Amino acid sequence: MMQTMATAGDMVSALDRLAPDMPVGFATDAGVIGGDYHITELKLAEIRSIDCGGRESRWREAALQLLDGSGEGWMSAGKMAAILKRCIAALPDLAVVPLSVEFAHGNRGLGRYTPVQPLDRGGHAVVALVGDAAQCKPAVDTGCCAVATGCCG
Repeated sequence: MMQTMATAGDMVSALDRLAPDMPVGFATDAGVIGGDYHITELKLAEIRSIDCGGRESRWREAALQLLDGSGEGWMSAGKMAAILKRCIAALPDLAVVPLSVEFAHGNRGLGRYTPVQPLDRGGHAVVALVGDAAQCKPAVDTGCCAVATGCCG
């Protein structure tokens, strides 16, 4: 079973367990992210929402945005960990809020993914990115009904 990295702090811990010079790549169901990918930003966002049932919610979350690359080499575990640590030092809450990864192959059609613990593939590590899905919060939270049956208020 794949273990997700729930926070940027989890990602730093996972990277710190790898050799600092080990190349780290990312992969979606559509394939491996290109070499020379770029971490464009690590965002901390406060979300206010209202769901289809009229319930208001607030939470904070982080998003690591990756720019697809076209080169040969992947970033090393040490370099990636250093970037994340610098971001966390500036915005400490990044370490503890839920983390997603934003990415699109060819940098078109940005998607949102959950990162999985890196797997050592013998000389390099790969972080799988699992696609997120839309959901109806009232149905998920209360099990009240199927979306089509009208649990919305």
